[in-house]
Amino acid sequence: MKIGSAAVFMSPMATMTHSLLATVFLAVIALPIGYYFDHLITAAVLPFGHLVACFSDTFTKKGVQLFYPNQAWTVAGSNPRRRLSTGGAGEFWVLAIAIFLLVSSLYINNNGGIFQNLGQNLSLSDAVVKVYNENAETHHVYAEIQGFWESDRSSADGKYLILSTKGKEFIVTDGEAVYKTGSQIITSKVKTVIGGESENIIKTLSFDDEQATDKLNELKEKYPANLIVVSGEITIDLPDKIDEYAKPNTMKTFDLSSNKVTFDNCLLNEVIEVLDGQYAIGSVEVLIINPVLGV
Repeated sequence: MKIGSAAVFMSPMATMTHSLLATVFLAVIALPIGYYFDHLITAAVLPFGHLVACFSDTFTKKGVQLFYPNQAWTVAGSNPRRRLSTGGAGEFWVLAIAIFLLVSSLYINNNGGIFQNLGQNLSLSDAVVKVYNENAETHHVYAEIQGFWESDRSSADGKYLILSTKGKEFIVTDGEAVYKTGSQIITSKVKTVIGGESENIIKTLSFDDEQATDKLNELKEKYPANLIVVSGEITIDLPDKIDEYAKPNTMKTFDLSSNKVTFDNCLLNEVIEVLDGQYAIGSVEVLIINPVLGV
């Protein structure tokens, strides 16, 4: 970096506004405000950005009066021909690269940061599950899966709604059935995608030795367009009438033990089919997924 009085013959490009004095002035204003509103780091971006801009302008042919009110001009590089011309093609490319880096940074940070994105793209299970755990309470989270069905090795590629996790595996649905990665779907790559804000409703459905399907059908009629998932255990009177056979390529979402049925992320239509004609005692938790999902 060269500071020379010989540069006084240059027409001024920037004096006070491109000096360390201006950076200090911005810091004095911004930092107390940021501290008061508990956004100190955000406030520090303003003087830091100004400092970077001042330093960048030392690479122009005219330089800046970095130490204003000292009248000396500060320029970087001893060869004027290698410096940037204000308004020239070189400055345009610097601006274009800066905008690209800004947009890329915003995209990466909005999707969890560089390490999380790297983990997603490498399909690292810890990173993928972390995205779900951090966003499941407030947003619909989807799994973009590349893989195949365990039963026949045909493609299972697609976008599925994540219902829950089992260790490092996902319980997912396409709205028609429920599947588990690592079991029904053998994955080669999984990427979590954050969808819109969720407005899910959780209800407890209780049965007191009554026809189970009555309340279940009422629920279906009340929420005809929503995906409804049932979990919990109830006691039934006719266990011999229940067919425990799981449909091909689907996760078994209920289990029969003696006269008790345990549901695990079971879709409402299947629950109604299982409990048809049964009197039930107990309660289940019902998750009503809202709004309508395009899975």
